[in-house]
Amino acid sequence: MTTGTNQENRARARVLVVDDDPQVRGTVLLGLRSRGYLAEGAEDGLQALHHLQHGQFDVVVTDIQMPRLDGLALLREMHRRGYAQAVVVQTTLLDPSLEVVLRRVGASSVLMKGGPFADLVRSVEEAYRASRQPPVQCA
Repeated sequence: MTTGTNQENRARARVLVVDDDPQVRGTVLLGLRSRGYLAEGAEDGLQALHHLQHGQFDVVVTDIQMPRLDGLALLREMHRRGYAQAVVVQTTLLDPSLEVVLRRVGASSVLMKGGPFADLVRSVEEAYRASRQPPVQCA
């Protein structure tokens, strides 16, 4: 059962975009905002943790290679702190072993950085919808 249209979901979803490249971060922010998302940016994992501590976000979109605190360390720290946001990872370092590690520490999807923007939007939508679902009870 869906709780609304994709447009309605986008209008409510708050997304934190984490990337040390200001041009990439700005492009992703602009693209998400133009589709109705409430999006903010952070330049690295440390700044992202500050945003997560002081704001409310549904989804985090992060790069892996960043100074101070990289994307993998960010995922691990989010898990350690008990943050429950869905995380979409964009990376130029896509390989199967890295993807396994990223998923183990909480990434809901892993995408090739610079791929089609529609893939990123779809991943954000899926992560947001999944984060809004009640936990499944096992018998």
